[in-house]
Amino acid sequence: MLEKQIEKYLKEQVQARGWLCWKLVSPGTTGVPDRIVIGNRQIVFVELKKPETGRVSKVQQFRLHQLQGLGHRTKVIDSKAGVDNLIKGLSKGVYSCDL
Repeated sequence: MLEKQIEKYLKEQVQARGWLCWKLVSPGTTGVPDRIVIGNRQIVFVELKKPETGRVSKVQQFRLHQLQGLGHRTKVIDSKAGVDNLIKGLSKGVYSCDL
């Protein structure tokens, strides 16, 4: 499975619930997470990776920690199951950060 397939699945699952799944682009700033998911009164910054071989770079780790330090939630997802877990947590209103 490719990263873009997981990203497509994330977008479909989020939008199916009437939530937002915006592509995050920040010219001039490297390491910014791929997507921002907004739903059920919560915001999560999501970095998507290819299953098994996808790795979070040092600059991506820095950005995720930076966001967490500012009180935002982050998630690294590398599978459809990871998307499902994110959706489940957001649906329940309970979600925790991870790298």
